Amino acid sequence: MKEIDERLLNTLTFEVLSAERRNLRSKALTDQKMSEEIQKIIIDNLRTR
Repeated sequence: MKEIDERLLNTLTFEVLSAERRNLRSKALTDQKMSEEIQKIIIDNLRTR
């Protein structure tokens, strides 16, 4: 298993927090949809590494 580097962790944290902030402002996503969005962010970032 690859060890997650700190830069990747920081990138993921930033992107997830940004998505949550956008959602809080618009209230567009339910908890389930927000969870799916976070999963997508994580998977996309891991695939590009």
